[in-house]
Amino acid sequence: MSPVSDRHAWPFRDSSGYRIHVRLRVWPTHEGSYLAIATDFQLGAGLINAAESLVRASMQEFGPAVTVVRHFPPYTMSAFERDTFEVLTLDSRGVARPHQCTAEVLDLLGPGVTGYPGDNAPGPVNTDLPVVPAQSVQLMRLLAAALRLTQHRTLERHDNGYPAAHERVTQKDLDSISHLRLTGAALNHLANFIAEINVNTDGTVAGAKRDKTLRKIIRSLHERTWALSELCDELIAAELRPEAAAPSTQRPPSARTSHRRRSRGLR
Repeated sequence: MSPVSDRHAWPFRDSSGYRIHVRLRVWPTHEGSYLAIATDFQLGAGLINAAESLVRASMQEFGPAVTVVRHFPPYTMSAFERDTFEVLTLDSRGVARPHQCTAEVLDLLGPGVTGYPGDNAPGPVNTDLPVVPAQSVQLMRLLAAALRLTQHRTLERHDNGYPAAHERVTQKDLDSISHLRLTGAALNHLANFIAEINVNTDGTVAGAKRDKTLRKIIRSLHERTWALSELCDELIAAELRPEAAAPSTQRPPSARTSHRRRSRGLR
């Protein structure tokens, strides 16, 4: 059974107003409502701390009768070696109560509902095959996605054949906050993966120098990732407090006034 909607980066807000992204797949039910399965990519607070917010956001979009299920792929949060599905219901105090429903979801939707996109080929769920494909598979998926993100198509050409106008191959559907949040998370994971490279294979002094250089590169990548996160937080704060982002209508103080104020502050 195929979902009627499959949004790979569906954003919703947690109780503090910050944005969390999940993969959201939606199926219609016989009762005339919907089954919504949100896959946790560990972006933001995650679906353990933001369970109530997920349910409320789903009810707001799909109606109060929607059935909300959170999904943890293998080796994330409480999933351990196998996928975990939990249906979420709000009690009288508005607290989300999880109930294990993995067997029911697999029986209803089949093994294709497990893992991340492309993780599992259709077949029995309880086989001895690796749950997660190898490094080379994941890295080439990442490279293929990165190529798509930066590729252009030519719209117009000059008389000599050179491109005159072009556009991205991929449709632009991310706002600035989501763009920063997802890019920063991807860069952080990639930095951690690069850190596993063994550049001192021969155990020599030269190898030790290579290892030291790699450590510096990783540290720099993490610093850049943190800077992206701070920039994203600034945009979120401006979005939550529009008046803070609005341009001031007051005249800026003169240079003499500014200098006088700074001088007073130093005394």
